[in-house]
Amino acid sequence: MAADSVQRIKERLSIIDVISPYVELHKAGKNYKGKSPFTNEKTPSFYVSPDRGMYYCFSSSQGGDMFTFVEKMEGVDFKGALKILADKAGVELVPEDPKKRDWRDTLYQALEEATKFFETELTTAKDADEYLKKRKVSDETRTRWRIGYAPNDWRRLKEHLNKKGFDDKALLESGLIKQADQGKQPYDVFRDRIMFPIMDPSGRVIGFSGRILSKDSEAPKYVNSPETQLFNKSEALFGYDKAKHGIHKLDFSLIVEGQFDVVLSHQAGYKNAVAVSGTALTPEHVSLLQRLSNRVVLALDSDKAGVNAVKRAAELMLARGIDLKVARLHGGKDPADLVAEDPNLLKKDIKDAKHVIEFLLEVLKEEAKDERRYKVRVRDEVLPYLLLIDSHIERDHFAKVVAEAIEASVDSVRLELARMEANNKEKVRPMESLPREATAPPPPVGQSSRKENLLGYLSVMEDILEGEAKNAIRESFLKVVGRAPEEVRSALPPTLVSQLVFKLETHVADSRAKVVKEEWEGKIKELNEVLVKEQILSQKTSLLEAEKTGNDGEVERILGILDELKKNRTT
Repeated sequence: MAADSVQRIKERLSIIDVISPYVELHKAGKNYKGKSPFTNEKTPSFYVSPDRGMYYCFSSSQGGDMFTFVEKMEGVDFKGALKILADKAGVELVPEDPKKRDWRDTLYQALEEATKFFETELTTAKDADEYLKKRKVSDETRTRWRIGYAPNDWRRLKEHLNKKGFDDKALLESGLIKQADQGKQPYDVFRDRIMFPIMDPSGRVIGFSGRILSKDSEAPKYVNSPETQLFNKSEALFGYDKAKHGIHKLDFSLIVEGQFDVVLSHQAGYKNAVAVSGTALTPEHVSLLQRLSNRVVLALDSDKAGVNAVKRAAELMLARGIDLKVARLHGGKDPADLVAEDPNLLKKDIKDAKHVIEFLLEVLKEEAKDERRYKVRVRDEVLPYLLLIDSHIERDHFAKVVAEAIEASVDSVRLELARMEANNKEKVRPMESLPREATAPPPPVGQSSRKENLLGYLSVMEDILEGEAKNAIRESFLKVVGRAPEEVRSALPPTLVSQLVFKLETHVADSRAKVVKEEWEGKIKELNEVLVKEQILSQKTSLLEAEKTGNDGEVERILGILDELKKNRTT
């Protein structure tokens, strides 16, 4: 049914209809051209093909169809994009049970009315007002984030919403009240708290996070809404609805600890900040963020719990090809306190953020009691993360970084990595498999593996070029890959091939960026390097096995192959 709906949407909408509200497009031959909505570029490099129904952005190296575009711009998954485009096209999706829909709408309305109630209460709550001023929260930030106050009363919100027509069943299921002991009235979940509404990607309130106001209270500092039909902690990110365009613009997500950290980071100019609410970072959170950018900076507490949170993020993100960095904040303070002291301190710390591998090396060095113990901990606690990095080029780079940190040879680090991968005992694996949407299209160009993109790019380039250039690239391709371009192309995802053809046609047609001999020669060399490194890693694993079994003849043979492969790196 989803595939049928996609087709009907594409019949009623052109990609120009979808993209033009976001990007000012101008005719450029048979295509359209405009400035990238993903980066701050001065010269337009964003192309749209009405014939192919695709776009490609040269400044951010990403492309796709109308569904991909809506996912990126609105920060939704494929199902969310399907709903948005179906509404725009007037296509009716599979009908939902009206009773279920009406009940969910009732829950949304109850939460919206609760938000208004908390906002109104804040206007007369002197202590709450003074506390927000002390935290340097501006009036503009209060309004934009709809910050409120839950009065220190057991049933004030319940009574208010009951008068508005919401029964206790709706309030219980929206997470606003709790069931009391038998014979007693339900009571408000939030009391004497600064209230932060948690919203879904489209900006609808789905829950709350409340920060206790009284210093003397024995209650938890933060209380979050319970899981409900609308609020799933493993999927919701506080601030995501306001951060999605900032993530696009800055090309990275900033993950911080709590609600004040988020709102004050935005106030300081980092409108790409988000936080989890009442749970650890999950695969669903990672998937949500990666739709917008492949880069993440963590600005968490510097205590043991913070370091553990960094490690979990590394487990979940490195295998996805995310460029993960960690900011060490001045004096171990959190972002909210830094912004209150001096916003420039936060900006400097984020600018100086280090890759997670370098961060972990630094932390272990500070904790190490002696040099040998440091090296052992690096082997046990850092090398496993290198194995999660899919790119062999990236992995080799950090092997060199580790080698320098522990004053060891790069070859010894590479061999240790090969041993760990062969034994598959110490390799860190993601804690949960990431969710997959069966109806979602294949990943756009730039999200496929580097090897797959290079193979596709070069095999398609041979089709685009003519004459001597065409013959030359075909010869080079056969020599490096050992297969004809059309054979390789037939094994690649059709969507990837189609996007690459569009990208190259646009590239060739653009008078500023003609495809020249040096470009495809560089791509051939890059592909050769990737393929040779793959073979070297495979042979090193075989070498370790041969050494274990004492097979000297096999050792000699593999060493010869490795020597030849290393020579081929420069071929």
